[in-house]
Amino acid sequence: MRVLFILFFVLTFLEGFSQNPGGGRPGGQSMTGRVYGKIQEAGTNVSIEYAVIQIFKPVKDSTQTPILVNGALSAANGDFSIDKIPVGEKLDIKVSFVGFTAYEMQFQLDPPKSMGAPEKDLGNIRLNLSTELGEVTIDGSDPSYRIEFDKRIYDVEKNQMNSGGTAEDVLRNVPALQVDMDGNVTMRNAAPQIFIDGRPTTLTIDQIPADAIKSVEVISNPSAKYDASGGGGGIINIIMKHNRGLGYNGSIRAGIDTRPRSNAGLDLNVREGKLNFFTSLNFNQRKSLSLGNTERTSYVNNPATFLDQTQESTNKGFFGSGRIGVDWFMDNRNTLTISQSLNRGQFNPIDEMRARTDSLISGTGPNPFSYYDRYSDTERMFQNMGTSVLYKHLFAKEGTELTADINYNAIKTDFEGEYINTYSESVRAVQRQLGGGGQQVVTSQVDYTSRVNEKTKFEAGARGSVRYFESKYSNYRLNNQTNVFEELSSQLVNYEFLDQVYALYSTLSKDLGSWKYQAGLRVESSKYNGNLRDTTVSFSNSYPLSLFPSLYITKVINDKQDVQIAMSRKINRPSFRQMIPFVDYSDSLNVNTGNPALRPEFTHLLELSYMNNFNKQNTFIASAYGRYTTNVTVRNQISQYNDVLDANVVINTYDNASSSTAFGLELVSRNTINKWLELSTNLNLYNSSIDGTNISVDLKNNVYSWWFKTNAIVKLPRSFTFQALFDYSSRKALDVGSSERGGGGGGGVFGGGGWGGTNNTVQGYIKPTYGLDLSLKKEFTKVKNLTMTVSMQDVLKTRINYTHSETSLFIQDTFSRRDWQLLRLQISWKFGKVDSSLFKRRNNRTNSEGMDMG
Repeated sequence: MRVLFILFFVLTFLEGFSQNPGGGRPGGQSMTGRVYGKIQEAGTNVSIEYAVIQIFKPVKDSTQTPILVNGALSAANGDFSIDKIPVGEKLDIKVSFVGFTAYEMQFQLDPPKSMGAPEKDLGNIRLNLSTELGEVTIDGSDPSYRIEFDKRIYDVEKNQMNSGGTAEDVLRNVPALQVDMDGNVTMRNAAPQIFIDGRPTTLTIDQIPADAIKSVEVISNPSAKYDASGGGGGIINIIMKHNRGLGYNGSIRAGIDTRPRSNAGLDLNVREGKLNFFTSLNFNQRKSLSLGNTERTSYVNNPATFLDQTQESTNKGFFGSGRIGVDWFMDNRNTLTISQSLNRGQFNPIDEMRARTDSLISGTGPNPFSYYDRYSDTERMFQNMGTSVLYKHLFAKEGTELTADINYNAIKTDFEGEYINTYSESVRAVQRQLGGGGQQVVTSQVDYTSRVNEKTKFEAGARGSVRYFESKYSNYRLNNQTNVFEELSSQLVNYEFLDQVYALYSTLSKDLGSWKYQAGLRVESSKYNGNLRDTTVSFSNSYPLSLFPSLYITKVINDKQDVQIAMSRKINRPSFRQMIPFVDYSDSLNVNTGNPALRPEFTHLLELSYMNNFNKQNTFIASAYGRYTTNVTVRNQISQYNDVLDANVVINTYDNASSSTAFGLELVSRNTINKWLELSTNLNLYNSSIDGTNISVDLKNNVYSWWFKTNAIVKLPRSFTFQALFDYSSRKALDVGSSERGGGGGGGVFGGGGWGGTNNTVQGYIKPTYGLDLSLKKEFTKVKNLTMTVSMQDVLKTRINYTHSETSLFIQDTFSRRDWQLLRLQISWKFGKVDSSLFKRRNNRTNSEGMDMG
């Protein structure tokens, strides 16, 4: 599609210049005629469609640009015809097509010897392949990222540290982003929305193979064109690989790490004529190791109790994904893409937890200490089947296009878990949980873009999203007398919800040279209905009409510097986990419940940025940003007597705090020091504060923090490349907001397990942490299409999550780490050949062989 768009752009551009019938000759209108011919592939004489043919007037001064006369695209049979060609002048013809060497020739159209318009047959013009073998090569000279009007684009393929990993590893290497050890992504201390190819995804970042990703777009302050959902965290748009070049191309990869766990993948595109077939297959084994410790002093009961809990976890499993599709280039203005995907995964976390406390259960007698050990073995399987249809139409007017797409995802999850609890004095209790759920998600969107004139662009669109979710979990307890599991009817979970969001938007952009403007407005209507089946309990919220304006103003200082101010309004709607009024007792030390009365967060964003693109090798960006949010969703702890556990317990729930404020300064620099060293540096200083006095008079927090990240790429002799990533994060407040990493597993509706309790969002902090990742890549063959990469994450074994939280109910300190000093080996081979007659040649060969046999 991209190739066709470029060709169409060139053609429209050429046609704009062809409006002068005189061909630019002074002294009145001169005679013009027509030239024609055919474009073919050299050696095979196969016709080439959509080749670009341009006619120029040569210039005497080499510093001047040749004057464009007219142009055209070749037809399906290779034919072309160009009129309005000046007679009696020496002209240059240039023919180009992706994958082939450009053809240039000088000619002259002579006056006719008899009546009629002058014409000239330029004959069969044959193009040669651009390389002898046609292999796919990578040019490492381009920068690893570039900047556009409202986003930054990072080239993932140039970062070898991502090889064999997932999108979690990819985003950890992107400037301006932080990824903690549990895979939670933050941008400017807020959780962004994750998109794939411009659309929200149902996958989590650890379910997206890194080797299938082409680039990552970071949109810190999205305009009205994008979803208003997701609060003030911005958007991370992951662009997947999708090649549409003629012939065939692809890659094969495989790897292993020190767990050991293996991965493998295949990408393949085959195109001839108007059809491009593409497929991708990925398989990743999983084995993640985690350690944790919790120390908690609880004031819920009298006297106070002290808990010391340790936990070791091993999460095994696999994730496989497959995608197949076809691009149909109906003509040079219409393209239809249909694709089908299937994702399957199985995760089997095994947790061993040991707890020691002075009064864990009642009736412990004179012994002031008691013990609690829990062994859990859970398994979660899921399947995600998706269908996507995309249509794109390019209008004759340059810069005007219409796109429409519809996506359907059907998701199914099955869960089974067993928990063996051993208390003091050999008291043993065994629990089991069975259940699953399903989702059906339908999204559709239409976007229209029109370039009104050279300085004005108008965009408009509509989007609809409908999601139906259902879940059912049954809890059982083993009867030690009968050795039979008995269902606990009071802990049955059976609920459903329907979430609907509809939106309209429009933006208007104006380019006045030194000043550029873009104003936009998005209108969204949302409705949410949920209910606990088998009961009369239901919960809902509805916002019939919400307005989300955006404004960008850019002052262009010169061709290398500009200053921009951006403003927008966003919303973050509560998730089903936060609203469901069900108390989850699967972990007696981590009891959770939702709050159906939660209201959405509304966020106002303001950003002032300065960019200096010194040259192709050096870029600097400074951004000052602010964020103000009302109705902030925070985690809150309450004390409540529970007859299921027969004790006072701390229950983790959610509430709306009055407001939160965040402001900061972000500095991003990319510098090519010399031919062998490239540095990317990111520094972020910010303040976050929250006012939760509407919940409790002492629920306030105000913390200044900063973090730093640098990425060095060193090109060594003999096609070796070394890379080092170092990051440091200072002490910071516990995350403000309500982001949740989807797709969790483990023992319960809310994921269970944990490290002994949910962090209190309002009161507490995270201690400083830092880490180092290293990698070494070797390229083989002349075209460098075979690579081997060795990498290690958390080399210093220092990425540790220390948290401290306080409330009137308890004081808690936690420690956890995951997958330290993980060594990975990855091998990748890229292949391809530009061949415009791939199928035809094979068919001809087959037919010839058949005739010979006859």
